[in-house]
Order: sequence, then structure tokens, then C-alpha cells
Amino acid sequence: MKYLKLLMALIFFFTLISTSSYIAFADDDFGKHHEHYEWEYGKKEHIDNRYEDAGEMIGWGTVITFAVAGLIFPMRRLTKPMITTFPSIKQVYISITKFLGKYHILIGIATLILGISHGILMYLHEGRLEDEGVSGLVSIIVFTIAGVIGLMLFQNKKVKSLRTTHMTLIAFSIVIGLFHIFIS
Repeated sequence: MKYLKLLMALIFFFTLISTSSYIAFADDDFGKHHEHYEWEYGKKEHIDNRYEDAGEMIGWGTVITFAVAGLIFPMRRLTKPMITTFPSIKQVYISITKFLGKYHILIGIATLILGISHGILMYLHEGRLEDEGVSGLVSIIVFTIAGVIGLMLFQNKKVKSLRTTHMTLIAFSIVIGLFHIFIS
């Protein structure tokens, strides 16, 4: 049920962004030639810019949710050194680690949905798939495969090869994603 609620919220957010109307300002008092240009040529450019702006925003949301989902690994590895070195933060640190463990899959699904939405919006803006689009697509495909293996790991936690495969694919997805960001 939680996954359904998250999916519905993300669909609502994507629909809200992609169907917003043209914004007119009170100081749009240009001559008739400009109004003609605005309605004939400028509207498509405005819509394309809206896709680009929304796509970039969702892209950075993807990066943030990816980082939050990935925090579980270093936090679990550093639990013992952190609580022995800083005993005053033991409760807070353990609470954050439990929260990340509880919602890791949900955050990963949100990351996948945001990444796909980012790709769709940027494709709508560009009109074609360019080099940075291909690298982003490969990153999302590798991330999806890692997510499927992660769900298999969730069902069977004793198989260490699943954990290794999951983390290796996530590392590849990070490298390809960083390449995507740097060439964009």
C-alpha cells in the first residue's frame, strides 16, 4: 500500500509539471508583431523550456534520492566506530540507520521513477536521444537491474553473491551516472 501511495504521488507530481499552462505576466504589453511571434513561434519554445527545467529539477531529485538510498551502506559499516567514538550520538545514529534500512527499497523505487521521468522530460525537450541521453539510459537500465537483484536479496538475505552483485551494479550505475552528469 505504501508503494502505491508513493507511485500515485509521483504520478500526480509529474502530471502537474507536464500539464501546467502558459504563464502570462502583467507587463506583457508588446506590439502586435511580438504577440504574433509569441503565439506562432514562442509557445513551442516556452513548452520546450518547461520540459527542460522540470527535467533538470527531477534529475537532481534523482541524484539526491540515489544518495539517500546509498547512505545505508556507509552508515551500517560505520555504526560501531561511530557509537564508540561519539557515545552521545548513539541514539540518533541508530535511529537514522534504522530509518534508512526500513525505507531503502522505497527510496530506491522513488529514485527509479524520478530517473525515468527525468529521461522522458529531457527526451521531450531535445526531441532525440543524444550522447548524454544514451549514458543516462544505460545508467537507469543498470540501476533497474541492480534494483531487481536487490529485491531478490530482500527475499533471500543469506545469499552473499546477490549482495555483491547488487552493490557492483550500483557502483557501475554511479560511474555511468556521473559520466552522464559531466557530459550534460
